[in-house]
Amino acid sequence: MEPSVRAALPRGASAYCDVGGLLACDRQAEELLRSFWESAQDGAPVPAELRGLAEGAQAGSPGVRRALTMERPGERLRIEVTAVGRGRTHLHLWRERILAALQPAPPAASESTAAEVLHPADNLTQREREVALLVADGLRSREVAERLGIAAQTVKSHLKTIFDKLGVRNRVELARRLGS
Repeated sequence: MEPSVRAALPRGASAYCDVGGLLACDRQAEELLRSFWESAQDGAPVPAELRGLAEGAQAGSPGVRRALTMERPGERLRIEVTAVGRGRTHLHLWRERILAALQPAPPAASESTAAEVLHPADNLTQREREVALLVADGLRSREVAERLGIAAQTVKSHLKTIFDKLGVRNRVELARRLGS
């Protein structure tokens, strides 16, 4: 298992989408968006996936966030979109590295691969993996809850299950176990 590497790019940023479907973003937001959409830049049309999300936010109740998570090997981009005025949409962007231990194991090609050592997070649910990643990155339960849109008590419940499944007793042991 390779050690986790902290993101060289910024971890969080904000951008806006106007009525005409054009992006308004600073350099940080542009770098985050470009890691998934090469054409994303200030003044360019909003990528199709984000356009649908922005239109949904505009059609919904004010202040309600809509979310999209994009993943590829080694990283995840979480985008939350909020309508902030007629036709203007705020995009909250978070980039996270995905620890090798939290990525799903590839399907077994033969019986010999089944005997290989399993990753420590193979038996976690997707939500437990998300919570474990954020906690291992140093976030508090309340911060994890806000990021995932769940109650802090739910985060604590997930942590208890994660600790039991991975055989750890606290957050420090969890971070060590996952290699952060």
